[in-house]
Amino acid sequence: MMRLRTGTDQHRSTAGGIGIVATLAITTLIWGSPILADDVARSGLRTDRASGLYASTNRLIDSHNPYLLVHAHNPVDWYPWGPEAFAKAKKENKPIFLSIGYSTCYWCHVAERTIYSNPDIAKLMNQWFVNVKVDREQRPDVDRIYMIARELMTGGGGWPNNLFLTPDLKPFYAGSYFPPRDDPRAGPGFPTVLASIDHAWTTDHTQALNVADNVMAAMRRVQSAAAGGAVAPIKPDAWLAKARDTLLPQFDQMDGGLADRRSATKFPNPPRLALLLPDYRINQTSAALSGVLNTLDAMVFGGIHDQLGGGFHRYSTEPSWSIPHFEKMLYDNAQLLQLYAEAFRITGLPLYRQIALETAGYLGRDMMAPDGGLYTARDAQLNGVEGEGYLWTRGEIVSLLGEKEATRFLSVYSLTSLPRPDVPDVVHPRDVNGEPPAVLRLRVPIDQTLKTTDFKEVTEMLASFAADRQKLLVAREQRAQPARDEKVVISLNGLTIAALAESSQVLHDPQLLDWAQKTAQRIWALAYDQRTGLLKHEIYRGQVQTSGFLQDYASLGAAFMSLADVTGEAIWRDRARLLANSILDRFVRADGAFSTTSDEKDLLIPIADDGDAETPSGTSIAIDLLLRLHEASADRHFLEAVARAVTRLSGQFQDHPELWAASVATLNRHRLPLASVGATATNSPPTPSATDGTHVPVTADHVGAAASAISVPDEDEVLVTIKVDDKFHINANPASFDFLIPTTVEFNDIKPKKVEYPKPTRFTPEFARDGLDVYEGSVAVVARFPKGSLSANSSIQGAVTAQACTNQICLPPSTLPISAAVGGRAKEP
Repeated sequence: MMRLRTGTDQHRSTAGGIGIVATLAITTLIWGSPILADDVARSGLRTDRASGLYASTNRLIDSHNPYLLVHAHNPVDWYPWGPEAFAKAKKENKPIFLSIGYSTCYWCHVAERTIYSNPDIAKLMNQWFVNVKVDREQRPDVDRIYMIARELMTGGGGWPNNLFLTPDLKPFYAGSYFPPRDDPRAGPGFPTVLASIDHAWTTDHTQALNVADNVMAAMRRVQSAAAGGAVAPIKPDAWLAKARDTLLPQFDQMDGGLADRRSATKFPNPPRLALLLPDYRINQTSAALSGVLNTLDAMVFGGIHDQLGGGFHRYSTEPSWSIPHFEKMLYDNAQLLQLYAEAFRITGLPLYRQIALETAGYLGRDMMAPDGGLYTARDAQLNGVEGEGYLWTRGEIVSLLGEKEATRFLSVYSLTSLPRPDVPDVVHPRDVNGEPPAVLRLRVPIDQTLKTTDFKEVTEMLASFAADRQKLLVAREQRAQPARDEKVVISLNGLTIAALAESSQVLHDPQLLDWAQKTAQRIWALAYDQRTGLLKHEIYRGQVQTSGFLQDYASLGAAFMSLADVTGEAIWRDRARLLANSILDRFVRADGAFSTTSDEKDLLIPIADDGDAETPSGTSIAIDLLLRLHEASADRHFLEAVARAVTRLSGQFQDHPELWAASVATLNRHRLPLASVGATATNSPPTPSATDGTHVPVTADHVGAAASAISVPDEDEVLVTIKVDDKFHINANPASFDFLIPTTVEFNDIKPKKVEYPKPTRFTPEFARDGLDVYEGSVAVVARFPKGSLSANSSIQGAVTAQACTNQICLPPSTLPISAAVGGRAKEP
């Protein structure tokens, strides 16, 4: 399975990481002689920021979205994602500048301040491009598609994610934060990039389109690989053991946490930590429990933990957890609440109960809407300075606690200074003594701190400073506060409802259950349409919007099951069943896999889950929901749906179970006989055999094919995915010699205007020293049809002809039937 390192692994990209060079044999986008700083200077460009509060207003003013509204008064002529922008780009033959971010993204704020508020830069953007803004949390499907493109073209991820697209939405250039002017450290300034892209588009238009086509072909291959994979035996216990053995060596033995060899950052990684707790319960693997507890301890003691207000920041920018990236995300805190509560249930250690209650208290106090529902995030920056709302100097602490008490306080807590900001116009404030602002954390090693301060237990030590922490918190809350993203995202609220409900039982705190029920009732009342069975994705200022995604339906359904388990009230299980039935009706593909969106046909490429990242994927949560409903009701169609999905993903679970941590944990908690169910649920055709009981091997034994039909702005397409077993290959099209059988794709009763075969791999056997062109692994063939030509059919039938060979033999060729349901759902042959 090909898995991209997406931006979910790093929210903040390096400034200027603009991805000038694209991979996949795509050369630099800026061909020939680029237009650089001198050309921009001659244009008379200014870089001073526009004066006036609201000198401009653009189309984002009508958006019910906090991130988009931040940009509503930019001089940039922003469009929201949608047909109006796409039609304008086509009519004027202009590239689209697509900028994807979210409201608590630090570098997104820097870009808004330094680039999009500059009227001279905006003038260039408006003149040459159609400019589109997207909130990744509102449109995770769009974000996922263009993060794949970014990864392919630059090798890195993160936000903001900025791309230039053709009018038919194909990406041909990608980057992140562009500085406002050329900078030797950060790379070309945004005006230089804009001028260079415009020059390339107008003077070498064909090459730009070729780059876009190459990127699209690569994106299809990536998505095909993510959605496919060989079928493997269904062995959840073996997957759990392999995941454990993969993760344990990754733990940092000194500072805790799963180390990232590519950078110094450390993320909490709740799904992976949560995977190791079932392993401990089932297999009593002490190393698994130790790895989790050491990480939970290190985070509690570190600066990633808000020592005054409770809750956790997004991630640590260095290995010791001392200096966080300061945004606070609902999804992190919901999952960490559940982890600390579970750690308390397993160990009985009071520290874990205290931290779980503090985290729940933070959610209820700072993230809960008055009428129910939890907000999405708290910003990292204040007045352009990251962390400014959370930082302290010793002088400030002394002024509040007095010299003697401050000295005692700082014998337990320490201040870790931040590095200098790498944004030119940002300087951290200093107090009168010139002290740099710093992050508050506990002193480690904690055993040494206990010894020097004469405390026996951490909880005893923390209790003795509760009054001091409260004084500091009161003073901190009198400062200006970082902005809060007040979207109520259904999938994230589902995670939090479940965490609050289940933790209320472990921690014996009914307040948590009250919060969970209040939130669940409000979401059900506002976001779910009982007449149509449709669920919305988000609520903002009382308005529901955006069609729900798989993750929304599954997460809310699983949360209702948790409420049913804790309260014993059947109404929650009934509501979970409604959501589960909607999943089966709207999100299950013909091959048994789950689609992430019910509007897949409207996307550039179909998007399937490829694992669990910062949260469990929609697929993993759906598996959990359906298994829980089956256990509660013995309803076999829920179990059969899980069996089909797990069978479809079994090769991925076998190869990289740690990437599917939530699914593997769920399958080991339930331990149901999926293999026997899957054999009947998949309805696979029997393997052909001769009358004497023998079978002559043919190509069809080692090659499979599937197809899906999609509609794109200018044409209809059928994507044919061919999967070739390991150690086999099939001949490319065209074949290297006339006597070889090329791989061909044909359709019944309809002829495509063009069939695009992928770039071949070179194979050099002994009998052909010059090499042969072949296809190996998973390959994608794209058949293009005139716009609307597929709509007259409910499905498109066709066939793939291929011949499979190894380095020694060739098998008889096979004709593999394919069927594509019009509307984007693939059918297994």
